[in-house]
Amino acid sequence: MARAQKDTRPIADQATSEAACTYAALILYEDNQEIAASKLAQVIKAANLRVEPIWTKVFEKALKGKKVGDLLHGNTGNAPAAQTAAQTSAPATQQAKAPEPAKEVKKAEEPEEDVDMAGLFD
Repeated sequence: MARAQKDTRPIADQATSEAACTYAALILYEDNQEIAASKLAQVIKAANLRVEPIWTKVFEKALKGKKVGDLLHGNTGNAPAAQTAAQTSAPATQQAKAPEPAKEVKKAEEPEEDVDMAGLFD
């Protein structure tokens, strides 16, 4: 029987692991595949990288149930609410009067007091 070879590649550091998982998730998204830890690991292995298994699990849980396309385009689900708020506030701003210029209030200048600094700046 053939023995499975041990993977001797060094494990990537944290920044490289995060980047590898991010790119793997984007590749799976572009290929219309589910983002699962096992699939992330396959893509990362195909890129000749080695990451701790925890990273693929973290990315799987973080992206589970999320639409990656919406995350990429900045749609977080609040877009309709933001549009509605903008539409309702537009008439109010048109009706609003120009703000009155602020009047300057002059305070009587108080004389400075001598404070004993105990020779701090001597």
